Amino acid sequence: MKRYALSLLAILASASGGGGCSTRVNVGNSLLWVAQHETGDFTEWTAESKGGYSADAPDTSVVISTTVAHSGTHSVKLTNAAASVYETARLWREDAFPEEAYYSAWFYLPQAYRTTLDWTIMQFNVPPSDDGGSGGQVIDVDLRSLPSGDMILDIFDHRAAYLRSPTAEPALPVPIARWFQIEVFYRNVGDDTGRFTLWLDGQVNYDLNRPFGLNSTTYWSPCNSVEGLTPTQSDVYVDDAAVSLVRVGPAGTL
Repeated sequence: MKRYALSLLAILASASGGGGCSTRVNVGNSLLWVAQHETGDFTEWTAESKGGYSADAPDTSVVISTTVAHSGTHSVKLTNAAASVYETARLWREDAFPEEAYYSAWFYLPQAYRTTLDWTIMQFNVPPSDDGGSGGQVIDVDLRSLPSGDMILDIFDHRAAYLRSPTAEPALPVPIARWFQIEVFYRNVGDDTGRFTLWLDGQVNYDLNRPFGLNSTTYWSPCNSVEGLTPTQSDVYVDDAAVSLVRVGPAGTL
């Protein structure tokens, strides 16, 4: 297993409205990578040429924002106004992370939306291999609207043997106009001990056992990928993204 080191020894985490107080957490060597956006740019995502950001033309954008932040004063705003074809605004990190790791990000939706198709806000993909082999989509975390007006999370596995997971019972409503955390334990191995466990604000929402292990490199992407929402333009804010060896949790306690 690759050995990781990171000089940053703390992340700030707090689930409060549009910003607010923060809690300093000593994470030591358990933190593999973090992006808090207080640099005012995307250097945490692009560091070591292992990540980046992109926006499909002509209807999406990715910008650093000070409108709301989970900690500090900055976050990333992913905007998508695609009406008739899927377009994506995304952040990503791509690395030979350990086969067992936790992937966490905080999200903020200013309002509820009505979905007609999949609205993807997080992806785990296979990157192209060094020998020219093609990459591909593996598993998506999607938002879906209910007739009640609530929004919930769906899981879609692009492999034909799995596809859409049954809706969680009970379905957990995604908070609107409040920061919420999505954290995933991803065991990237090629047998039935593979695992994908998703927590929404610290509560288990999905827990799937199935083979993964398609590539030793994991491509992880918080994103805004959609078409045809109502209202058409959606803004998804992302902050305090992290990859770690232990759970971050909604209180930031490792």
